[in-house]
Amino acid sequence: MLRRAALLTVLSLSPLPALADTPPDNTEATSNSLGQQIASLPWTHGPAAVHVNGGSVFSVPAGYEMLTPPFGKKFLALVGNLVDETDSMSYIMQPEAQDKSWFMELRYSPSGYVTDTDKIDAKELLDSMRQTSIETNKARREAHLSGLTLLGWQLEPHYDQQLHRLEWAYKFRDDDGSLITNPNTRILTRGGFYRVMLVSDVETFLSDRTDFNTTLQGLQPTTGNRYSDYKAGDKIAEYGLMGLIGGGGAAVAIKTGLVGAALAFVAKIFGALGAKGLFAAIFGFFAVLWTSIKKLFARKKQD
Repeated sequence: MLRRAALLTVLSLSPLPALADTPPDNTEATSNSLGQQIASLPWTHGPAAVHVNGGSVFSVPAGYEMLTPPFGKKFLALVGNLVDETDSMSYIMQPEAQDKSWFMELRYSPSGYVTDTDKIDAKELLDSMRQTSIETNKARREAHLSGLTLLGWQLEPHYDQQLHRLEWAYKFRDDDGSLITNPNTRILTRGGFYRVMLVSDVETFLSDRTDFNTTLQGLQPTTGNRYSDYKAGDKIAEYGLMGLIGGGGAAVAIKTGLVGAALAFVAKIFGALGAKGLFAAIFGFFAVLWTSIKKLFARKKQD
């Protein structure tokens, strides 16, 4: 069974609707229903130019499709993610090909101009994440979830001075030996940065990342919004490159392919972390269902 990447980002606690306590009786029927709902979303099919928040244009190439807000959030919810009802700013991009099951989630943060002169200390970041993982695993086990062991870097932090693009990815192993990775990208602009997450399998990480990187070249800030357009007096962010990585969050994996059972696990996570006044928004992609969902999704678009 494939394992899908996931990300855990700390947000303010907000009320959530009740979640299912039992898995659906018919997984195939559930997959069919989800496939139909995903297919019915207003996808923009490439080639197309999409204006995105933050003063940029995303050139969607042929063979790819994009969802714009608020429908990006709807997609994330349909494939099994817990979403913040007050946050509707996600863009989703994915290949249309059935044999490619990665997707990217993109959003803009108007943080101000992020200075890129600080030195990236990969060892310090890894040591900090190890300590964070220890604390995270306590909450995971309280929520009856498998622990995660931080193995190191899947992709050591790298900043491209010409593209003003920061990348990194941690690699984790859960208690049954499954590998999990969390590829992160930050693209700096004059007024903030784009947070881009690649949702992919460790097994296909290299090929997916190549495809992802090629597609992401289509995101181009317009004149006046580029990083190089900075002028004295512009708002300056309170952190640099190290701060962007340090705030990247930790990984989490849902240990089931059944939506209902997974949501029950999510409810337990909410109970464990909510008591501490914080909530972790889980980007948990269910690999077992996704293959069948995407096939149904593709068939429906052809009808």
